[in-house]
Amino acid sequence: MADNNPATDPPEIGLDAVQSLDAFARACDRLRAGRSYSDLSKAARPRPLPAATLSDLFNAKSTPTRDTVITFLTACDLDNEAQRPWLAAWERVATAHKPHPVGAVRVGAARPRLLGVHAAIQIPGTAKELPPYVPRDLDADLRGALTAAAGQGGFVLLIGGSSVGKTRALYEAVHAELREWWMLHPADTPAITAYAAVPTPRTVVWLDELQRYVNHADGLPVGIMQQLITAGSVVVATLWPDEHSMRTARPPAGRSDPYASDRDLLRLAHIIRVPDTLSPAERRRGDALAPNDQRIRIALSATDAGFTQVLAAGPALIQHWEQATDCYGKAVITAALDARRVGTHQPLTRAFLEESAQVYLTTAQRATAPENWLEQALAYASIKLHGAASCLTPVAAGMGRIGGWNSADYLHQHAQRVRRTEPLPDAVWQALVTHHHPNDNHWLAESARLRGLSAHAIALFRPLADAGDENASRYLAELLGDQNHVDELRDRAGAGDWYASNELARWVATHGDVEELRLRAEAGDVSARDQLDEVLALQGDVDQLRGRAHAGDPYACYLLVHHLAATGHEDEAISVLRAWSTVTPKLNSVLAGLLARRGEIDEAIALLRERAATGEPQANYVLPQMLADHGHLDESIAMLRARVDALGRFQSHFLAQVLVQHNRIDEAIDVLTNAAKHPNDLLKSDVFASEMLAQLLVEQGRLEQLRQQADLGDSCAATALAKYLVAEGRLDELRERSEAGDVAAADHLARHLAEPDIDTAVLQLRAQVDARVPGSATSLARLLADHGRVDEAIALLRDLVGSGGYVVAVCLINILAQHGRLGELREEQAAGTHDAALALRSLERGEPWPRRPRQPGEPVRKPALRLDFLFLDPP
Repeated sequence: MADNNPATDPPEIGLDAVQSLDAFARACDRLRAGRSYSDLSKAARPRPLPAATLSDLFNAKSTPTRDTVITFLTACDLDNEAQRPWLAAWERVATAHKPHPVGAVRVGAARPRLLGVHAAIQIPGTAKELPPYVPRDLDADLRGALTAAAGQGGFVLLIGGSSVGKTRALYEAVHAELREWWMLHPADTPAITAYAAVPTPRTVVWLDELQRYVNHADGLPVGIMQQLITAGSVVVATLWPDEHSMRTARPPAGRSDPYASDRDLLRLAHIIRVPDTLSPAERRRGDALAPNDQRIRIALSATDAGFTQVLAAGPALIQHWEQATDCYGKAVITAALDARRVGTHQPLTRAFLEESAQVYLTTAQRATAPENWLEQALAYASIKLHGAASCLTPVAAGMGRIGGWNSADYLHQHAQRVRRTEPLPDAVWQALVTHHHPNDNHWLAESARLRGLSAHAIALFRPLADAGDENASRYLAELLGDQNHVDELRDRAGAGDWYASNELARWVATHGDVEELRLRAEAGDVSARDQLDEVLALQGDVDQLRGRAHAGDPYACYLLVHHLAATGHEDEAISVLRAWSTVTPKLNSVLAGLLARRGEIDEAIALLRERAATGEPQANYVLPQMLADHGHLDESIAMLRARVDALGRFQSHFLAQVLVQHNRIDEAIDVLTNAAKHPNDLLKSDVFASEMLAQLLVEQGRLEQLRQQADLGDSCAATALAKYLVAEGRLDELRERSEAGDVAAADHLARHLAEPDIDTAVLQLRAQVDARVPGSATSLARLLADHGRVDEAIALLRDLVGSGGYVVAVCLINILAQHGRLGELREEQAAGTHDAALALRSLERGEPWPRRPRQPGEPVRKPALRLDFLFLDPP
């Protein structure tokens, strides 16, 4: 504090108007309020504030450093809070000359409504667009995350439902912490990619409703996000909970993984969850602000909806739809909500709404509809309720032209809950097929497929397949085969579509037309050739297999050798393999295996060494095991270590197996530990190594290392530890791990407790479900179903299936199928729940469920002929 000039209230200075160094210097000179250079220097002690520095500051000779400004403001008796606007003005001036993104604005100048903050209800006497912000409990964490990201780049993500206040909280935090940064609000994913190529310093990238960006045809590549973070950008985003769960849940083994890239992207985020309702502390803060804005008082007084939802007119939207005074308006809104429910993301066209809305009207309503019924309906659907929101919002296609309509997010989430299992009328599906936006093609096609609507799925997949989409080609071929559309399969196969060719061969084989398979194989169709070979193998027609092998068919040779070896004709098998050794080199490994089984070890090893030297993969896989088994352990281990170094950690479990077989346990554990060090990252971790490591640690009694591995998130280690603790009766530790969020511990503890007391186990797992512990819902559901409480299990899963991803969906469908609940299965099929359509079809055909789905290109049946000394893919 200055010695000679006691502090007085600082003068009112309009810092928002300070845009230049001269203006900043004048503001500083005014703030010092007559204090001399000497006074300021004394007040700044022990920090230095020389007269020369002050002269430069007041005369705008150069831009002062941040430390200089802070020292000066402190000398003027301003505390940290009072310094904030000054530092913001300094930053604005100091960075004015630096490059910024085209179209960006300063955070302080950004308009919250344009960033996605919901409009608030309007009542007489409220002049401001938004009410005062009610501070949230999460603000401190959020602002800390933003500060950390500002220092080195980062990605901050708020997860919460529609109209829970996440966008407002994010805006207020960014506005408070990064006010003078530039803010870029990209229109779409290509705009993000373009900015990432030439990023600018001190830039916030605003991605409200992240699903709109990742739903782009190519998604939002994780590499783009990494570029932004590395460049120092602060990426902020919001996302709905079900969108996050859907994209982060891993699919069951053998299933396609459409969200693998999204999962990698979301792993980069610092996640903060926004509750649906205000906490008691937040309500008290709201009470304190209520006298300043009557809208806060109205929202706090509501009992049938949350505070933020009322402010955004959410309940009014529901009432406007469900209790509509205009039947045509209600029909249009319902059609729009149903379309979005089954996969549309783009604005809905007038043509679609006109065609589909009629389905939701009675015959009398259609017959008596006024001539302008659609205009009347759209006007009703677009009314602004309380001046805040409308059920449908028009999207511009130019000045004075409407290109389509979007439904309100809050209303969409409500409709998803209340209409989840309502089948979409066929006429509405047909309208979607005819009038959908091209960018929605994939989503609608997949939605129709999951619902068992083959005709619509085929129509939607067809243009995608024609455009070269491999997944679409695969699904289209399978659907055409399942629906016996053989002519189109033939046409597509003839045009070079491999999936169609493969599916056609499968279809022909299934229907027993061996002659057609033969003709297609002779014409060069590889899929038909392989299917024909398998049919001959299954029929035991060795003569034809032998003839086809001698004619140059490698798969026939493979199947013939299998048959000969399995039936004791090893000499002929070896003879066939020797003849083929130069044509199909990978069969040399089969030959070496047969030689080893006959005791001709030296020749087998010599053959494998020769082939391995040429780089043949199969030989490099088989040789180390054969060397280890026959006295060449050091050479085997050296080969395996070289393979790990060259091909990565996914080879580690092969090396560990050899080490364990020869009692080199410590080395094996070291190898496996290194391979399993990233248990949550499938790109870096080896699940086989994790399983083997967990088993070894239990067998060797290395429980502390097992605990450490489990604490890293290794599910194999967690499961092994939980089983051990149950077996040893160490329930206290198991309970501690369960309460700390260990899913495997919770599952095993609940099952152990359920033996004498199912109710206690259920209560424990319900607490885990309420705390959103991953995996707890499916553990509880299986426990309930195993103890005959099937209705409870189904109710639990159906409440969560919309946001629980693959795992919850598969668990639900399996329980419904196992207990013959066909009606509920049909409802889940209508909802598009994964596996519902497949399970229902299997049960209706009298087939068991669950079953392993047939993989692309997999024949209908596999021959039961296997060589027991070698795992080898067919040529």
